Amino acid sequence: MNVVIRTLHALTLIGESADGISLTEASERLGYPLATTHRLLKVLTDEEFIRRDPVTLQYFSGRRLLRLSSVARRETLAATAEFNLKKLSERFNETVMLTQLIDGRAVCVALVESRRPLHLSVKIGQAVPLHAAASARVLYSGLDDEAIRALLHGHPFVQLMPGTPANIEEVLTHVENIRRYGYDVCDNEFDFDIWASAAPVRDSSGAIVAAVTLTASQERSLPQQLRHEIVQAVVATADDITLAIGGSTAIVDGAVPA
Repeated sequence: MNVVIRTLHALTLIGESADGISLTEASERLGYPLATTHRLLKVLTDEEFIRRDPVTLQYFSGRRLLRLSSVARRETLAATAEFNLKKLSERFNETVMLTQLIDGRAVCVALVESRRPLHLSVKIGQAVPLHAAASARVLYSGLDDEAIRALLHGHPFVQLMPGTPANIEEVLTHVENIRRYGYDVCDNEFDFDIWASAAPVRDSSGAIVAAVTLTASQERSLPQQLRHEIVQAVVATADDITLAIGGSTAIVDGAVPA
């Protein structure tokens, strides 16, 4: 069999073995001689596509394979989300975007802009402030508090608006509400006269991989009943995308005033 095909089969097997796999099991499942399997896995380990646990001697996905998988997931997620984002945007005629945490930055990866002349100006590839936007806070709300502190360590807490969180503790208040209720709101914190709601998209393990956000002017998001309707629609859209990518939706405690 062609060595390239053998290598691809080995990569696929290890990439799909979340709990790790031994050399002997890999040899048996691939149908290759033990010596051949060992040579393949050694090359892949040396090139950092896979890694071998020094204690259990099990093989796992390595740095380079995980990075390739991450890129593929982002492209698939954005493509899958496109229909849902467009539907949400058309329902309220407001700007809707999908953000992801990439290299410690909250980045817009998909966008449907409102047809209204006055709307939040954002572009695909643009990063939003980690502290001042619901679309960012949702992304790291699944991390524990210490990991969030590490993420925001040294982050410039620029006071964009009077309501912008001024420190990590104020951000963690938002995060606690996201964990409890399943969404966040940004009320005149990121930009003048802007209200927004964001909800998480999750993968099969329940980890947050993206956030769906709808932004509107303060006036267009009122009365309060409309805000509740928008929040529910944003959460439902995020859940629809979660299910479309084979993810697991989270169960939250209840509803908080928008």
